[in-house]
Amino acid sequence: MSDIQRPRFYGLLKASTMLLAATLLVQGITAGQLLSGGGGSSVHHATGPLVTVAMIMQIVAALLVWRVGRGSARYPAVSAVLLVLTGVQFVVGGSGDLAVHVPLGVALFGMSTVLVAQVWSPRLAG
Repeated sequence: MSDIQRPRFYGLLKASTMLLAATLLVQGITAGQLLSGGGGSSVHHATGPLVTVAMIMQIVAALLVWRVGRGSARYPAVSAVLLVLTGVQFVVGGSGDLAVHVPLGVALFGMSTVLVAQVWSPRLAG
């Protein structure tokens, strides 16, 4: 479907969704290593700021696609929810409450994966 007109900055949105999902996946992998006693603590803590950078890129890309590119408003809306939940995740993780931190991390990765599917789908994108 090469005849679909994409909003401006859509390529940036595609890249940012992949980066966010990848950083959240790394967080999940290292959390699993940490919980199983196989290490991962230093990597999990070190890659936390990468999630922040990826989240900022995601918000900027979603806003550019929406406002400048006249694309869908669902991208900044979903990105805003992800941003808020990511902030909650950092606070909960810092407090050591694994009963909330682990399921919220899974939910964040799931949401980011759905966003990747929406952005990369030729049917739903735009």
